[in-house]
Amino acid sequence: MSFRLTEHRRWLIVALLFCLSVINYLDRQTLSVLAPTLRGEMGFTTVEYSYIVTSFMVAYTIGYLFCGRALDRIGVKIGIALAIGFWSLAGMLHAAAAGWFGLAVCRFLLGLGESFNAPGGAKAIGEWIPRRERGLSMAIFSNGNIWGAIIAPPMVSFAALTFGWQWGFLTTGAVGLLWLAVWLWFYDSPEKHRAISPDERAYILQERGAEEAPAQSSMLQLLKHPSCCGMFFARLLTDPLPFFFTFWMPEYLSNNRGFTLALIGALGWIPFLAADVGGPGGGALSDWLVRRGWQPQAARLRVMLGAALMMPLSALAVRTGSAGLSLAIIALLLASHSCWIVNLLTASSEAFPRSQVGAVVALSSMGGSIGGIISNLLTGQVIAAYGYVPVFTALALLHPAAYVILNLALRNNRLGRREDSVSDAVKRPVEEAA
Repeated sequence: MSFRLTEHRRWLIVALLFCLSVINYLDRQTLSVLAPTLRGEMGFTTVEYSYIVTSFMVAYTIGYLFCGRALDRIGVKIGIALAIGFWSLAGMLHAAAAGWFGLAVCRFLLGLGESFNAPGGAKAIGEWIPRRERGLSMAIFSNGNIWGAIIAPPMVSFAALTFGWQWGFLTTGAVGLLWLAVWLWFYDSPEKHRAISPDERAYILQERGAEEAPAQSSMLQLLKHPSCCGMFFARLLTDPLPFFFTFWMPEYLSNNRGFTLALIGALGWIPFLAADVGGPGGGALSDWLVRRGWQPQAARLRVMLGAALMMPLSALAVRTGSAGLSLAIIALLLASHSCWIVNLLTASSEAFPRSQVGAVVALSSMGGSIGGIISNLLTGQVIAAYGYVPVFTALALLHPAAYVILNLALRNNRLGRREDSVSDAVKRPVEEAA
């Protein structure tokens, strides 16, 4: 067993990153699970709740302005360690809040720290994982978010019902601090890691050399690149869907479907479990297409198209009279988005040199957080005035529109074609040796 683990050390790194992503969403989802309870305790409205959620998104956006470059400069190990330590303490600080403004301040601090999660994970995968395994690896990492959302309703509702709502925040924050100790002890780059075998190190580094580029681009130059710009707008249009279900689904189930806190804890995780299937399934499918001879960019886009075509079902979810059918459709939507985002993140790591992946993912994620800010502010106002029907209807249209924009942006991507051809030249001898 020890020999096999040594030969596949990269998958232990992926497992560690998966746990990071679990904690990321566990901390983020805690407020959503407790929102109906906190509204009763503190007396804030849906509009004020939208301000609380938006403060997180504003901080998330600000964090993306510097987290990518910070990770590129100080490295993954220290960058992620500082980030999770900061956001875990910020999550625990929620227990001291006395009103909606205090919660908003805590959410702002949480958002600053959590902005490092996606760029840091993508950069670590770029360091450790060869391209032909990267789609599945990115799916495993991204699906940690989903498992965090699955675990949060029963875990947080149990803590709140047993010990008081403050313990929901204290418990999830403490989990992050425990993970931090493991990260500092275990993680290092493939070049420096003491437990990696020589064969696995050579396998990882042989392909990585083809992905390096000596030139560095500024953030503005990257954003002007058609591929980066397309990814920015793709995230801007589609990230509102997971943000909506993350922040608003317990409110929707409570107000429109009559769910209690206990029922939310019992059933609120089910749609996120479906998303847990969609992410690895979509990543594995696009990897399979690549192994069958597809260009990586074409494979990722084809799978993303299938996911986008599922989204019009959102308009049905809010109109059905059955709470069970509504929950099932939401599950399908989250599974499709998970498939979408896994392939988008994988395409981001493949379209640019490894030295720029952190900045590119941060820029595209900043687009997603801007979309989340706009959508959450509108959501609070629209729900207060018209209910949930207009929100679900709008979500039906966003992914198809984003696919059109992304497909046009990547069509003439010279950098992407050059990277693919270089990768193919390196991949052949690696595959033959394997």
